[in-house]
Amino acid sequence: MPKEEEWEDCDPVEEEEGEEEEEDTTINNSDVVVRYKKAGAWCNETLQVLIDATKPGVKVCDLCKLGDSTIVSKLKTMFKGTEKGIGFPTSISVNNCVCHNSPGVGDETTPQEIKLGDVVHYDLGIQVDGYCAQVAHTIQVTENNELGADEKAAHIITAAYNILNTAVRKMRPGASINEVTEVIEKAAEHYKVTPVEGVLSHMVKRYIIDAFRCIPQKKIAEHGVHNYDFDTAQVWTLDIVMSSGKGKLKERDPRPCVYKVSLESNYNVKMESAKEVQKEIDTKFMTFPFAIRNLESKKARLGLNEMIKHGAVVPYPILHEREGEVVGHFKTTLLIGKKKLEMITGLKPQKAPALEPYTEELLLATSKLPMILEDKKKKKATA
Repeated sequence: MPKEEEWEDCDPVEEEEGEEEEEDTTINNSDVVVRYKKAGAWCNETLQVLIDATKPGVKVCDLCKLGDSTIVSKLKTMFKGTEKGIGFPTSISVNNCVCHNSPGVGDETTPQEIKLGDVVHYDLGIQVDGYCAQVAHTIQVTENNELGADEKAAHIITAAYNILNTAVRKMRPGASINEVTEVIEKAAEHYKVTPVEGVLSHMVKRYIIDAFRCIPQKKIAEHGVHNYDFDTAQVWTLDIVMSSGKGKLKERDPRPCVYKVSLESNYNVKMESAKEVQKEIDTKFMTFPFAIRNLESKKARLGLNEMIKHGAVVPYPILHEREGEVVGHFKTTLLIGKKKLEMITGLKPQKAPALEPYTEELLLATSKLPMILEDKKKKKATA
């Protein structure tokens, strides 16, 4: 078990007189909430810009560039003097390509263009003062911007969205990680879709988007995921990825476009180009993932190669489902407050035919759970 988990339950050490009070980096601090919510609002606004720009003939690399430039322009409007930036580079993955596709101009032999009927997956994040909000969304490019003509795509995309909105209601104080996984599995079974293997939803902390506590979409012993209860003042990303196929993703030919610094690496870079890249990463991206296309160092790729070779950075591989299968991907950032559960990222899906309503008891009960949390003290006082 990682050290951060070992320390969580220890009694706080009393501060000596004269010592500064430790900064509260949880959402019990209203300043932290403001940062999360503004990052979340910018995520949603950027996502809408991308959806509006996704038309037949548009290049994927141009959409990625548009997403990141939109984020940068929004970051300039507030929080002057505060560290802020791209929390996850804009990734646009098309059809059976599911995630982490974030090419730059010149990265592809033939730049990929959007076509009518394509299923497009968006994924991006924004951090303000180290507090990161993330969002993922899926659409199909249609003439009327609605789902339905392609029944398979409409079913998968709508099911994935519905599952996210059911599972998120279970992420409340006192409920456990295993209970949320059970809801996801049963909802997937109801809709006859397959949870993609290896997808984990993580608790989020300042500067960390993938903390040790995580929720698997399906119970797999090899994951070794520990069961914990949810509690107030926690922030989570709920990541739902559903497939019409077997849900086993594989890497293909394209080299990874997205990397992040390995916090476990102690390697000291040798080449000047690597030192230059490392300095740029530390300054601009810190612990957050970055796209190669956003590195400005002249010999960025050369320097990055040394870091990759020695494990100083780790890749986010571009993953694919089998050709012909459809995948729906939605992600929200959730604040578990004292009074309510608040999804600060996410847009409504395209209009689509309604799916079969839940009939299973657990799913019916979970789907009816309110996002407002009962104030037990107040309830007891009025009893």
